[in-house]
Amino acid sequence: MAVASQGVTALVTEMVRGGWDAIRGAFARFLHRDGQAADRQLALFDEAAQTLARGADNPDSEERRRLESRLVLQLAAYLDRFPDMADELRALLPDDTPEPSTQGPLLSAQHNTHSQVVQALGNLDAGSGGINYGTPPRPTEA
Repeated sequence: MAVASQGVTALVTEMVRGGWDAIRGAFARFLHRDGQAADRQLALFDEAAQTLARGADNPDSEERRRLESRLVLQLAAYLDRFPDMADELRALLPDDTPEPSTQGPLLSAQHNTHSQVVQALGNLDAGSGGINYGTPPRPTEA
């Protein structure tokens, strides 16, 4: 059920973005195990894309929630009949794992006993007084 839910979320997102036509062929190939029923299943997803294009693209709308629930049940039933297709469905889904950033400085804090390390990805402004963690403030020049 979790894989079906992820699949529907990704497919509906593509439908809302207008990318259903681009992935429709791959999804039709995914449904190939169902034979003649694959055409009916694909028609259901085509209908969902048309419904979303007509204005059910608001994620909070009741119509969209009903549509997604129906698609999840349909896809879950397909995966129940053909459990080995779950891996193929995962391969169709976009990889939403964020790639590690290669930009920015690397920080190495060694031998910092009794000290504080501050790491920031942007400007760190402490005003005119500086940043002090448990140490007396620096003397100001007159």
